[in-house]
Amino acid sequence: MKIMQLEYFLAVVRYNSFTRAAQFLHISQPSLTTAIKKMEADLGYPLFIRTTKELKITEKGIQFYKYAQSLVNHYHKTLDRMYDLNISDEPRLKLSILESTSPWVALVIQQHHKTYQKQRYQIIEQHNMESIISSLLNFDVHFALSNEKIDRDTIVSVPLYNEPYVLIAPKDTIESTTQKATDLQHLPLILTNRQYQVRKHLDEYFKQMNIHPNIVLEVDRFETATTMVHRGLGYAIIPRFYYQSFSANQLSAIKITPIIERTIYINYLEQRKLSEIAKTLIDECINYWKIQ
Repeated sequence: MKIMQLEYFLAVVRYNSFTRAAQFLHISQPSLTTAIKKMEADLGYPLFIRTTKELKITEKGIQFYKYAQSLVNHYHKTLDRMYDLNISDEPRLKLSILESTSPWVALVIQQHHKTYQKQRYQIIEQHNMESIISSLLNFDVHFALSNEKIDRDTIVSVPLYNEPYVLIAPKDTIESTTQKATDLQHLPLILTNRQYQVRKHLDEYFKQMNIHPNIVLEVDRFETATTMVHRGLGYAIIPRFYYQSFSANQLSAIKITPIIERTIYINYLEQRKLSEIAKTLIDECINYWKIQ
């Protein structure tokens, strides 16, 4: 079975339509239908149930989809790496960052690029510790930022800075510049979803303070949280430095007492032989916070 056949199958699942999948793939619908039927014949079981009114994926089709998706992703990732090596002696520098770190990371990369003008960069956002560790161990990124220390023998985890959390509110809705922790439970709060480290920090803080928060919205990104605050749907708790971002304009940042904060770390794989250019970028990230 060829990668192209798997991509045909994934397209049909994605669009839930042979017609739309064929349009996306720029092939004729009969050709796509024939290709899927051949896959089903080779596998020995149907991937879809087709009627004149609808198209449904079978249970075995779902299991096959998971494997096919993984294989195709791995294939393209491999091609991407080979492409990097072909067009440049120095592959793209790939780094994993947190949403709240993008403003200062942009400044560091801007400075780094002045010295290494031919260097290219790729940035991904990851907020789940398992994903961050996996990216490092699988050599998917040269280094990663995290809001927790990574305790792995093979990973070097260097603290960069401490960052407090603040309460974000519409202008003039809260007169005080500080907010006691005990008063938070009286406010409609917008927090990150539970799978993220930020939420774990906040939940631990609430538990320690014996607070039962009134959570009205849970979101993935701080940008979404601040948008909801702009709409008057509640108050968000976000990292202090994210308040400097564009999406937090026209909102008030209120200190929380007792303070709740996190530490940002830069992490890289000890066994990986990093290029001098990659090492320089890591050093510039570290030095940026030494002079702040």
